[in-house]
Amino acid sequence: MPVTVTVRREESSGESPSLTFDGPRVVIGRSDGADVRLPDPSVSLRHASVRAEGTGFAVVDEGSTNGTWVGGVRLPPHTPRLVKTGDLVRVGRVWLELAIGQRAATPDLGAATRDLALALVRQAMEAHGEDTRVKVRVAEGPDLGAELVLAEDGKSYLAGRAERCDLPLADEDASREHAAITRRGGQVWVRDLRSSNGVYLGEQRIASDRDVPWRGPNMLRIGASVLALDEPVSVALADLASLEDEKLPPDAEPPPPSSLAGPPSPPAVAAPPSAAPAAAIAELPKGPDSRAAVTVRRPRRRTWGLVDVLVVGVAVAIIGASLAGLVWVLK
Repeated sequence: MPVTVTVRREESSGESPSLTFDGPRVVIGRSDGADVRLPDPSVSLRHASVRAEGTGFAVVDEGSTNGTWVGGVRLPPHTPRLVKTGDLVRVGRVWLELAIGQRAATPDLGAATRDLALALVRQAMEAHGEDTRVKVRVAEGPDLGAELVLAEDGKSYLAGRAERCDLPLADEDASREHAAITRRGGQVWVRDLRSSNGVYLGEQRIASDRDVPWRGPNMLRIGASVLALDEPVSVALADLASLEDEKLPPDAEPPPPSSLAGPPSPPAVAAPPSAAPAAAIAELPKGPDSRAAVTVRRPRRRTWGLVDVLVVGVAVAIIGASLAGLVWVLK
């Protein structure tokens, strides 16, 4: 049975991202090996897990620094707690919502997990005014310092000697259309467009007409030009995974997002001494006629009838005769 984990954010932050798993265990944490990767220092590297338990699921705290909370209750470490659809789980300062069944598993979960983590980091960086754009920068060659921003997801940007290229290079060793660079989600890909001198990723020449993943530490060589990939969000995500856990003080525990917070509960009022126990109060019928279903019956005032008068008269006569007999005996 699949289980969906949704990262709940404020409504102003856009749609809440989610992942759906169809396996016996889902690991939640800050490490790059977590199934749900939450890039927040208050979340431990391996913070909690969602496990299949019989026909349902349970949440388990994996010995985290700041604990795992379900329904406002902190779970003892390594002790499963059964959950149901709609339950809110807090790990560190991050709120999650669970849904059992209902959806098909997310395709390509590895990429989807990374994309979710990158989206969360990007949101946090943009909130602080930081530049999150992915850029290709000329690190060596005639065009030293030139930049190409990979702004559009899925678009192939051309690098080469032709002026029509997105990254034109004044490099005699470069072909007119030497390479195509594409950003898809959190991954950048490069393709050699059958160039004369080839495309080198690190020290390795890549095959032509095939997309090859380009990861930041490696340099890309086109002719005599060396290109660097700047991914500020990916760098920040890697840095977050290397941090020590941030211990939350008790007064820093976050409330649920406003989109999930219900109306405030009314203040408790003590029941009057004569009140009946709650278990003895039946539920009133609901609907438009509910008021008619509650009838107050008042006690009737008793009236005197003929039979009542005769009975009283006979009783009075008997009492009178008894008193007369008693007086005669006493004489």
